[in-house]
Amino acid sequence: MLKKLILVLLVCVIGTPMWAAPTAKDLAKIEAQIKQEKKVQAENKRKSQALDKEVQNVQKEMVSLAKSVRKHEGELSLLEQKKKELEKQQAELEERLSLSSKQLSKIMQGMQTLALRPSEILLFQSKTPIQVLRSKRLMQYSFPIVGGIQAQTQSDLATLSQVKFDLQTKISAIKTTKAELSDKNEKMEKLAQQKKVLQAQYTSTYEKSKAKTEKLAKEASSLKELLAKIEKERKKQPKTQVRHRSFGTGAFARARGSLALPAQGRITQNFGDTTGASQSHAKGMVVTTRGGAQVTAPFDGTVLFAGPFQNYGKLVIIDHGDNYLTVLAGMDTITTSVGSQILTGEPVGRMSSDYRSLYIEVRQNGQAINPRPWFI
Repeated sequence: MLKKLILVLLVCVIGTPMWAAPTAKDLAKIEAQIKQEKKVQAENKRKSQALDKEVQNVQKEMVSLAKSVRKHEGELSLLEQKKKELEKQQAELEERLSLSSKQLSKIMQGMQTLALRPSEILLFQSKTPIQVLRSKRLMQYSFPIVGGIQAQTQSDLATLSQVKFDLQTKISAIKTTKAELSDKNEKMEKLAQQKKVLQAQYTSTYEKSKAKTEKLAKEASSLKELLAKIEKERKKQPKTQVRHRSFGTGAFARARGSLALPAQGRITQNFGDTTGASQSHAKGMVVTTRGGAQVTAPFDGTVLFAGPFQNYGKLVIIDHGDNYLTVLAGMDTITTSVGSQILTGEPVGRMSSDYRSLYIEVRQNGQAINPRPWFI
């Protein structure tokens, strides 16, 4: 801007006739304008730095909150599993108590019949001595059996009472954890919106970049082609006045084996596994999450793509520098945007309540490599 102003002023000066040379007053005016322009540039730089700092503060808050969300998701999964185990134990105890009740009822009926017929009367009935002896022994054996059933029943009733108490405790804990998780997710959405607004002030190229990546997604026939197009477009982009934090310098390579999975869950597919009827080999891995699980950036980087892409669902591509990229696909919602510079653990999206397979790829120099060694 300053160069343009000087150029215009010089043209004006040069373009004037020789007999209308600028006076000392004109030169002073030009110098004052240049000085004012420098002040404007300095103020713009200061505002840019202040916005950058504010964005980073919001990001740090998001990362901290994301850790808490992940912890609550893990606790909720454990509580739900324990609830299922207690419900199963409750059903087994109730079934056993029902069976014990039936057994006890039959034995008591038999003992009542024998009690109405004392052994002396049995001697005068048309029964053999062996039958009479068996009846007496049945009476003798029944008492300890009944006592055992009663003792087991009392024990089962006590256990059932404790199981019911534990179950109610877990149900209450699940309710509390869900409420806390919902509250944290709501706060996260507000922070994400705040960051988006700040970034909209931070750079005016956001909407243009978003429209361009959507256009690329329609044009690209495969993920590889999409990445190639993004790289081509990125090289064509003119440098802006926005000050970006630098990523790379071997940081991602050194992080190998220390990163947390982008979402809470378990790995259900690894790199190289055969997939589908075509028996092709997987170029990434899949983490099965809980419904609505939060998805975070595995490492610092810049978002190259954020949006729906073919059958990948909603997809985010992050550039970590040094020609390393990560691809996260299968999300229901995306909470980041193209051009955003994100931190490790910063939320980028969320899974749906029914589809819970998060696809993860790591690429180096455009080629898919095994992502597993990077994660704990």
